[in-house]
Amino acid sequence: MFRFLKKYHEDIKNGKITLTFQPWDTLRVLRGKIYRAHQLGLIRVLDVDFKKLSDITEEELARCGYSSYEQFKEEFSELAEREVDFDIERAVRIEFEYIGEDIENYKKAMGNVKDSELYDLKEKLIIADRKSAKPWIIKTLKLLREHGNIPSKDLEKRLRIPADRIRQNMKKLKTMNLVTSHQRKG
Repeated sequence: MFRFLKKYHEDIKNGKITLTFQPWDTLRVLRGKIYRAHQLGLIRVLDVDFKKLSDITEEELARCGYSSYEQFKEEFSELAEREVDFDIERAVRIEFEYIGEDIENYKKAMGNVKDSELYDLKEKLIIADRKSAKPWIIKTLKLLREHGNIPSKDLEKRLRIPADRIRQNMKKLKTMNLVTSHQRKG
């Protein structure tokens, strides 16, 4: 969980602060994921990496809301709850955006699909399935939903479609963002 000093909460909510350095030994967050910040709300991580504390630029300090390197050192040490060697240690550098305080903001950020968009997608799938010589889209999606990861050979047998067609079909589903590469093995 992220921790920010309370005096920065408003600037984070207003989008003035979009960068933080956390005193962690490991990367505890992942790019693209959403996390709850203590007493603040939801934060989406845009980028995350390690950075040596002595290499932090003035521009980065400004994006964190600090007016000087001395202020940063004082407050970073407070967050770390220990003595920090700013010449040799590193921190986790996190670019982020503030999403909001409630679960509705989380749902919006995660890309909830509207009913109309879902209807359009279903319609496109049905039309595409009817146009193909051998209907496969709906059968394939049902199999993947029911069984999760399915090796290509099993898909070939169940759908009675050759391997090269399975690959082409899966590419089509991936371009429509209906499956990910880890949903099918082989």
